[in-house]
Amino acid sequence: MKTYVVLWFLYSSVTCRTIFWEESAPSVQSVREFLTRYGYLPEREKGIDFTYTKQAIKEGVRKMQTFAGLPATGEIDKETIKLFRRKRCGVKDILPNNKSHRNKRYILQQGWDKKTITYSVLNGSSTLEKSRVEAIMEAGLAVWAPHGGLTFLRHDAKPDIQVSFVSRDHGDGFPFDGPGRVVAHAFPPPHGAMHFDDDEFWGDNPDEEDDDVTDFFAVAVHEIGHALGLSHSNVKASVMYPYYQVPVEKLHEDDILGMQELYSSINNEHSAEESEETTEAVQSRSSLVPRFTKADSDEDDIPDLCFTNYDTIQVIQGKIFVFEEEWMWVLSDRKMILEGYPKRFHDVFIGLPKYIGVIKTIYEKRNGHIVIFWSRSYWEFSSRFRLIKRGRITEYLIPQHVAELTSVFISDYNNKTYLIEDERFWRFDEEPRLMDKGYPKEMSAWRKVPYPVDAAIVWKGDTFFFRGPRFWRFDDRLVQAHEYYPLPTAQIWFPCDPTPEMSRYITNDEP
Repeated sequence: MKTYVVLWFLYSSVTCRTIFWEESAPSVQSVREFLTRYGYLPEREKGIDFTYTKQAIKEGVRKMQTFAGLPATGEIDKETIKLFRRKRCGVKDILPNNKSHRNKRYILQQGWDKKTITYSVLNGSSTLEKSRVEAIMEAGLAVWAPHGGLTFLRHDAKPDIQVSFVSRDHGDGFPFDGPGRVVAHAFPPPHGAMHFDDDEFWGDNPDEEDDDVTDFFAVAVHEIGHALGLSHSNVKASVMYPYYQVPVEKLHEDDILGMQELYSSINNEHSAEESEETTEAVQSRSSLVPRFTKADSDEDDIPDLCFTNYDTIQVIQGKIFVFEEEWMWVLSDRKMILEGYPKRFHDVFIGLPKYIGVIKTIYEKRNGHIVIFWSRSYWEFSSRFRLIKRGRITEYLIPQHVAELTSVFISDYNNKTYLIEDERFWRFDEEPRLMDKGYPKEMSAWRKVPYPVDAAIVWKGDTFFFRGPRFWRFDDRLVQAHEYYPLPTAQIWFPCDPTPEMSRYITNDEP
């Protein structure tokens, strides 16, 4: 094995040390420190002096390689060196009472003895303001909530889980080490503290290509698993795999099975007092197209459907969903708004990040799931409005250079998914997950339909395109809009009285 020049510094603090490596192989002492810190070698007992043999260290390296999914050679090869330097969670991989032999891939510690869990965000980071941290934490908690039947309540007074950004030695016996390497750690119930290293450059874009930027959502979802009672998993696809990986899109079977074992036997009850003190809740939804009492808000804040353009319109579960600003309406048929609407869409799509201020692209998949697109990411919800996963539009085989999609719908003519970006569109087959050949194509292929469009829907067997205050009905046989369109959206689709402006909306000219 090659001889490497090694430079390392040790920073002493309570029970563990911080290790710094140059672009070379770590020294034997650095390897020993790493293996001890993450449970692959036994820790020195107080008052007992002993040394680790060369064979013991080699065996520890072999265990580490096995856990990480590398060939278990026991040698410090190139891939193992990368592992030592990779960003990761600071929690041990091998717990003293679990060792490396277990009947299940996932490791459990101790869960909460209840299903209503409170949390609080103490501060933001130097690169991510507190409000963004709160929004992303809410989305991260929503990823876990359905699989344990949990409800998360934001509560500043004595929360079960406390989230904070700290740096270096912050008093818990596990100091951070500056940018890179250990980025966060969390403690299992009943402690519930989640600490993120404030020396990291935290971001909220999983597509960020800068290695110095650490995606907060990806790390938060992992640390939430610890705060709920899960330990590290040796399954690379698992959220609980100890090494940093992006994007985090959904839980693995490992994670789900662990949650079910921890929480399946706990009654889902919480006190009225808890609910009254709550400022915000993240939980599973239990009904299709939720019905609410009308939003408690100044009516002047709610857009008037009769005098507005719309961010988007879509057919979901056989009903018409209309989105404008932070509001949504649901209609059972044209001109028939369901009782309780409008409602803020964040109250329906629980777990959708709060920084998403408008919904412009949404559709219902063939399997009944509902997908909301924003920038190059998407959030997928079950038919019961439960957040299932977060993903990227590249999963739809959309090229990397596409900034966002402006409308998505499934045609009942051929059952294909049409993904529209301003002046062009793609045709995608969801079952084999293949893009049809010859795409993208220009929007001019939809003849006599001006573009870009704000929305495209299929309603009662017909395809409609919406742009501004107008809409067009499309003739699939002639492959063009019907001659007697456009027509005014408000007066045809919503319970709106005719206005003098209607005549302006029956031509293809701009309003």
